[in-house]
Amino acid sequence: MSDRLVEIGVIVAGSLDEVDEAAVRRALGQFREFVTSRFPDFRWEITSSRRPEAVASNRTAPSALLQQALEERDEQHWDFAFAITAAELESHYSHHCFAALSRPLDSAVFSLSLIDPRAIGRAAESEERIATIAKRLSRLMLHAVAHLLGLARDSSPNNLLFHPTSAEQLDAMEELTESQVERHNAALKEIADQRLEEQTGNPTTSLGFMLRSAVINAREIWQAIGAARPWEFPRRLSGLTLAAVSTLVVLLLTAESWDLALSQNNFSTSVLVLLSWIGTTTYVVFRQQLIIPNRTRQSEQMAVTNLSAIGIVFAGMLVTWLALTAAALAIAILLFGPNLIAEWASSLSQPASEIGWTERFQMSTFSASLGLMIGALGTSFESQHYFRHIIFVDEEI
Repeated sequence: MSDRLVEIGVIVAGSLDEVDEAAVRRALGQFREFVTSRFPDFRWEITSSRRPEAVASNRTAPSALLQQALEERDEQHWDFAFAITAAELESHYSHHCFAALSRPLDSAVFSLSLIDPRAIGRAAESEERIATIAKRLSRLMLHAVAHLLGLARDSSPNNLLFHPTSAEQLDAMEELTESQVERHNAALKEIADQRLEEQTGNPTTSLGFMLRSAVINAREIWQAIGAARPWEFPRRLSGLTLAAVSTLVVLLLTAESWDLALSQNNFSTSVLVLLSWIGTTTYVVFRQQLIIPNRTRQSEQMAVTNLSAIGIVFAGMLVTWLALTAAALAIAILLFGPNLIAEWASSLSQPASEIGWTERFQMSTFSASLGLMIGALGTSFESQHYFRHIIFVDEEI
């Protein structure tokens, strides 16, 4: 028997009827059979638990179940955590959502409601429903494992890494290419390796432990940041963007702002820019409670999760700052001539004829930095569930 252990925890959240109960049991069996046959170099351990109190209505936020999965993953030291519910999942990226996958959390949430044949009004006997739900759920779980391991999507409808747009398309997803199997094996070897907290050696401080985790898992952290698509933050986080843009416009239309911005030296402007990046990241991370504390001992998985969350927010703030700077520079070039700038910025020593890109860029970075700081306060108007969904859910199916 292989000593490379891959542990997956499955949490049944809320209550299930008889059909869903039978379908989940069959799906887990099909999932185990597939991974055991295709990846025989690993020993697969699948543990089930029940949390009937986790879902109290017929509709729930995926981020709430992902939080539950994360806590149990850390407590039980699982490699991956899956939550299964009969409730519908709230969707933020598409019209429907029967699965939400989170690479930073090494977790996924699956809803049985939309993969049931009855979801589209089709009449079906209990056995047919059980067979259909089980097959679709097992395919979703296999897709989730591949996604959490960092494999890219595939365009073939028969491939398990295909991104389905309907539950019916799950029925055809059955195969992996040889190269995908190789990438699976390579990624699983890293997962099955001994974790940092399990290694013998001198105990380290929390900061030292986090730094070592960052070095060891640098590729995984970068993948999590990229999967979160931080370049879409200005569009997704409307509260932040609205507050930042409003601040930007007010500053650009105020003479005192031009005078203050252009009176700063390069060092003070650079410090302001850095403070805006770091300060807004820190505020958002703690305001939205994105840092998960270790409940028991130091955990490499939790360190990677927290570092990924910080990296995602920092990347999002940086992208937003760049967008604000570009917008401010465009406005400054189009609307503000050198004579007007010289008149508004009385502290400038050079004549209007020498005012050019440098002064406009300095004003743009100054305005963008202040706009980002004010915009970060706009995240207070975003619900925590929505914000955590934006940060952590990198694929909705």
